[in-house]
Amino acid sequence: MRDLFDEIDEERKDLPKLVNISREVQRKRSYNFYQQLAVCLFIFLFITGVIIGNLFPACRETSELFSTCTRTEYNLALTLLFWLGSFVFCSLIYGLGEIIRLLNLIAYNTKRK
Repeated sequence: MRDLFDEIDEERKDLPKLVNISREVQRKRSYNFYQQLAVCLFIFLFITGVIIGNLFPACRETSELFSTCTRTEYNLALTLLFWLGSFVFCSLIYGLGEIIRLLNLIAYNTKRK
C-alpha cells in the first residue's frame, strides 16, 4: 500500500514562475471607445459629486423660534450617493464596452478560421 504523501509528491505540479505570471498581467491592453468614455465620465462625475455636496449643504443647527437653518455643513451623504450612482452607471458603460470587445474578438477569430 502506497503512502498518501508519496502519491501527492508524484502528482504534484510545480507552480508557474513569477516571470510568466507578471508577463501575462503586464501585457498592454487596448480599450475601446465605451471603456475610455466610462473612465473619463467617472472622473468627471467624481469631481461633480464633490461640487454637488457643496452646492446643497446639510443643515447642522436649526433655530427653535423660526425653524430655519442657522448652520450648514458639507453634505457628505449626497456626495456618497452621487458617487455610488456614478460608479454603477460608469460600470454599466464599461461592461457594455467589454461585451463589445469580446464580440469583436469572437468575430475576428471566426473570420480567421
